[in-house]
Amino acid sequence: MSVPTSSQALDALRPGCLTPRVALVTGGGSGIGRATAMLLASLGARVAVTGRRVEALDETVAMITDAGGDAIGVSCDIREPDAVDQMLTQVLARFSHVDILVNNAGGQFVAPAEEISHKGFRAVTRLNLDATWYISTQVAARSMLDRGYGKIISVTMTPRRGLPGMSHSSAARAAVENLTKTWAVEWAARGIRTAAVAPGIVHTEAWGRYGLDPETTAQVVPVKRLQAADEVAAVIAFLASAAGDYITGQVIVADGGLDLAGPGSIVGSSS
Repeated sequence: MSVPTSSQALDALRPGCLTPRVALVTGGGSGIGRATAMLLASLGARVAVTGRRVEALDETVAMITDAGGDAIGVSCDIREPDAVDQMLTQVLARFSHVDILVNNAGGQFVAPAEEISHKGFRAVTRLNLDATWYISTQVAARSMLDRGYGKIISVTMTPRRGLPGMSHSSAARAAVENLTKTWAVEWAARGIRTAAVAPGIVHTEAWGRYGLDPETTAQVVPVKRLQAADEVAAVIAFLASAAGDYITGQVIVADGGLDLAGPGSIVGSSS
């Protein structure tokens, strides 16, 4: 009896390992989204980036094409189903299909649970949960299921055990992680793999607007430094590559040990 081998898995993240895949990255105009789009493109994927800021998307596309990649930007408010439908129509018209979906777009504000209004709670959950659910199911229905192949990778967050001031976002991200598991059970036999990546404190321009000192904040992380967007992108690329073909329904916690240290340490660092 022959033993199966997988040379593709051993070549994970080699140049060209994602050729000729097509990737769609939400929130692709900055931070983790931009880093992911650029990495996937450098590995051979054709990339579509979406977000609300046209100028930021144009910058990402220019960075990819200047490096010899193939990319387009499509402005879209992913909270609006009609806008998502139109965006997907544009992406599919250009690339014909989507192999890899990276649900990176998200956002929240810090507030005690009892002070979050219904409107504020829904604003955060619409972006972090509802939009992720809708775009994922539509990409699956319009491209992946018929072709029998797809990777859906969603960015959540850690600490995963509860983060004071983030009840709205924590609830939404936990729901996305459970959706990831449910989709894995429903779609695995039809060729779709799902995963979530839970990063810790990622030092991006958006994080910088919180006004916290990076070196001080890093002391609450066991590895004693903040995370780079490229490090999150590399985990996503690993899952998108052939090395991730036997991984589905899993949450990859890549947070420098922050979840182990506990959410209380973060609150103390910002007070």
